[in-house]
Amino acid sequence: MSHASAVGRPLRQIMALLVTAALTLSLAAVITVTSAKDAAALCVANRFDGKWRSSDPRLKRIDVWQGEDCHLYARAWSVCDYDKTLICSWGNRRMGDSPDPNFQFFSYNWSNANEVLQLRMKDASHISVWDHTDFNDGTKQTISVTMYKSG
Repeated sequence: MSHASAVGRPLRQIMALLVTAALTLSLAAVITVTSAKDAAALCVANRFDGKWRSSDPRLKRIDVWQGEDCHLYARAWSVCDYDKTLICSWGNRRMGDSPDPNFQFFSYNWSNANEVLQLRMKDASHISVWDHTDFNDGTKQTISVTMYKSG
């Protein structure tokens, strides 16, 4: 009898250790998810968030949103070269950090050029966008577009 209880004791200790480890990992996962949600909730809402549209085919739309890291992100759109009835995305970019809350910028590096877009908020529903492109052949192009918030 004493032999059977001696064998059962290490088995119970191992089971207790495994249950404790599983509970600890579960609790750590809950704390991590909660901390991430709390951190995202601490982001200050930004007036740039939303869809901004213009009538200029070179810069039809800019989508702006706040990431989980509290930084602003943007995606620019223009009329597609292959079908003028569609707009094509330029891809997502993180905006630059600016001390001025009414000014943001982001850039794209193309195969033939580097492009910088600077957004300046005029009011809650209007922004002006200065778009400067340096082409690899040395030419430069600058446009300014007024955009209106929609949706």
